[in-house]
Amino acid sequence: MRSFSSSLAGALALALLAGCAGNPARNEQLDSVLAQFDTDTEYAATERCLPTFRYDSVEVLDEQHLLFKSRQGDTYWLNRLRQRCPGMRPNDTLSFELRDNRVCSLDMVSVVDRTFFMWQTIGPTCGLGEFHELTEPQAQLIREAMRR
Repeated sequence: MRSFSSSLAGALALALLAGCAGNPARNEQLDSVLAQFDTDTEYAATERCLPTFRYDSVEVLDEQHLLFKSRQGDTYWLNRLRQRCPGMRPNDTLSFELRDNRVCSLDMVSVVDRTFFMWQTIGPTCGLGEFHELTEPQAQLIREAMRR
């Protein structure tokens, strides 16, 4: 892992806060969590693609943020969708349009539901952003801040 640069810290903070601009309380909570990610914190650079064998599950945090969990459970990747995906909620089932066994920035994700033995898209299709690697404690802090 590399040191988390101040420019990347700022970019991540802005990306998260921009996605939550309509909720001042959430902004304060996220700001507090992200303030802990200073230049001395170990944090990996942004990744454009994530091979499917590296993650085990995907958690919807809100209409614009997804948290991918590694198979070992010690690494996470935060993805801020390119725009809000209205109707996307925690516990939704997602469908990804994949190429080459990896999920990448600009790939599309949709909320789906199983009806009469078929999967049906029940929400908008939205574009993924870049993947920001997190440690388990960092992911937990962000998860808690997003739920408040």
